[in-house]
Formats: sequence, C-alpha cells, structure tokens
Amino acid sequence: MKLISKSCEGLHGEIKIPGDKSISHRALICASISDGTSKISNLQESEDVINTLNSLKQLGINITKENASYHVEGKGFKGLKESENQLYFGNSGTGIRLMSGLLSIQNFSSSLIGDESLSKRPMKRIIEPLSKMGVNISGSKEGTLPLRITPAKNINGINYKMPVASAQVKSAILFASLGAKGDTKIIEKSISRDHTERMFEYFGATITFSEKETILKKTNKFTSQNLEIPGDFSSAAFFIVAALISKNSDITLKEVGMNPSRIALLDKLVEMGGNIQVSNFSSFGKEPVADINVKSSVLYSCEVMSDDVPNLIDELPILFIASSFAKGISRFNEIEELKHKESNRLKAMQEGLDKMKIKNFLDGNVFCIKGMGKDYKSPNFLAETYYDHRIAMSFAIAGLNSSSSIEIASPESINTSFPEFIDLGNRLGCNFEVS
Repeated sequence: MKLISKSCEGLHGEIKIPGDKSISHRALICASISDGTSKISNLQESEDVINTLNSLKQLGINITKENASYHVEGKGFKGLKESENQLYFGNSGTGIRLMSGLLSIQNFSSSLIGDESLSKRPMKRIIEPLSKMGVNISGSKEGTLPLRITPAKNINGINYKMPVASAQVKSAILFASLGAKGDTKIIEKSISRDHTERMFEYFGATITFSEKETILKKTNKFTSQNLEIPGDFSSAAFFIVAALISKNSDITLKEVGMNPSRIALLDKLVEMGGNIQVSNFSSFGKEPVADINVKSSVLYSCEVMSDDVPNLIDELPILFIASSFAKGISRFNEIEELKHKESNRLKAMQEGLDKMKIKNFLDGNVFCIKGMGKDYKSPNFLAETYYDHRIAMSFAIAGLNSSSSIEIASPESINTSFPEFIDLGNRLGCNFEVS
C-alpha cells in the first residue's frame, strides 16, 4: 500500500468520527465479565480493538455482531476459560495491559504476546504493582513481552502511588482488584484518563474517583449494559488540526467524546488562536459527547507544561504539526514518555520535521519547534513512520499544506487505530491518494 498526501484547497463538510479506541477496549472487557448480555454500538473496529475482541473469544466469551452492534455474553469476574494458544494483542498496549490485570484473577495460566513494536514496550510498570498485590506475573529479563501469568493463592487490594501518570497501569490494577481481598486506592501525581473508572461505575462497581485519587471497594459483580461508544477524540484531532491549518476550511465532527481527561489538545489549540466551537452536549453512558466545528485559523505558538503531558500524550505528534504552521516558537516540557509509545515518537517526529525544513531542537528537557506560519508550504519528502499510526496520520495532515505532496511510509499502520482515516479525510476534502 502506498499513501501520498497532496496539498488541498480546504476542508468542508460534516462527518461522524468512529468509536473511541480506549473506551472500546474497556467496553468489551467489562461486558465480558458482567452478568448477562451487553450490547455495544459504535465499537471501533481497528486492529487493536479486534485483537482484544479475539483474545476474549479465545477465553470463552461469546461475542457476535448483529447489524452495527456487538452482543457480548458476560461470564462474571472469574468465568473466563483457559486459552489453548498464546493471546496475541498486536500493537495494543491498552489491550495487553488491561487484560493482564483481568487474567491475574483467573484460575488458569496465560501467555500474552504482541507484535515487534509492542514487544519492545516496557511492561515492568504493570508487573511491579500487580506483583505487590500477590499476582504471579513475569516478563522477559528486560521487563518486556511475553508476559506469563499463573494462578495466585491470594491477591490483595493495594494502596499504590503511581510513579508516572498512566491510565493503562491504573486500569490493570483496577481489573486485578475485582478479584482481590480488600479495597484498592490509587494516587496519581497528575491527571490520567478515567475511562476505566467511568466504565466500572456504569457497570455497577463501588468506585469513587477524582482527578488524582481512585478508590475501588469490594464489588461482587458487574451488571450487563447497553452502551454506545463516543467518537474518538484522538482520531478527531487529526481533522481538527487539518481544518485549522488549511485555508478556507469549515468542518463539523459529530458526537465526539469530550471526556475532560482527553480534550487537553482542544484547549491548547483554542489558546493558540484556533476557531473551534463546541455544541450539542449530551452523554453516552458516563461519557460526555458533543459536536465540534472547526474553521481555518491563524495559529500562534504554545507552551506545554509537564502536567499537561499525560492528557496530551497521544495528540503530541499532531500538535507538533499544528505548531509547525503557527507563528513563534512552541515549547514542550518533559515529554520523555513519547519515546516509549508504539515507536520513539520524539525521534520519528524530529526526523520528519527536519525533512519539512521546520527548525526544531531540544533545550534540556524542553523540545522546541519554530513555527513557519500558516502560509508555509512543506517541501516534498518521504515520511518514515516506524509503523506508528499516529506518526503516519500526522505527516499525512502536514501533506495537505505541502508544496505538492508528502509520501507516507508504512501507511498500513493507520489500521491499528483509525482504518476509516483516508476515506473520511477525502470526504472532507483531504487529498489522500492510495495505490
């Protein structure tokens, strides 16, 4: 597959963004351990989510698709069955970390694996707290995949202070706590995504949570639910930036998830001068949703502080692109975590920005980008993506403001999170050419 992103004349129209990836994982897992059958609408059908779905099927969960909805027959907290084969999660850190927590409380052994990229990502961050709870879990000597989990005699709740804000680690602990003795309390230094807490509450858990503290008390069961997944804000982010930096643009994105722990990018883009209007607020279950209207704008530089990073981490690559077409020098503080995503995203973005002739540099722990303004046209080049979906989509958006085009290496990676990206983009007026 070959993807070339060509300069365009502006974006127009209205689209509905596919279901949120983070929430889709959690909905499938929670439905699988509830009592009864749950119906899930607008489930994201990316490779990451389908790998989690297939793993649950391997573990004895009956999941069927009827029309546009998935029906999941729950088996209770400890009703999963041992898989004859290793559980494969592809590129999904969310899937493997959340399922590690759940598999910790089953009465059988499990082996969890992923693709080459996931196999390099750190797993010590879940091994440590789960082990402290009494879970029998181990990885490689380097603390990476494969993970091996064997039955534990006693698993206890934990009072855990998170060393780094991470919704995935927090969620692994919460899923393990469903089969633990005693309460679990998790304290965070800064805010991280709270989709698991909201989903637990929706399914009937005895849970309280605030910006930096989560307490899960003894919960005997989840009750099956019907739920609709909000549009994925992290997917919407690419088209939001595309409209801002492209001339004569005016687009509306419908029913996008507006969870406060996810929309830091929106606030940052408005601070930069983005003409963005949010309307038609409602909710899907415990998750807020709204429509987002975006028009072409003159952007100015931004500053991202360390406390901003956890809730901007997935959107930093596309924010780097927005900053490249802004006026002034944008500064990003303490973004080390970017090095530990699906690729070393900081390195990948630096390489691409260099090819765009955008001045960028590290000043201690601060990454700086000197924006060239909205009228700047990137030169033509091949963007190396390291098979990272967010790198691929970020430079595809940059190509809309190129002198001619930007070719995207390994565009197949986009299917891990947003398989509809090219079709929806072209519907809005992007100039994506696939061969």
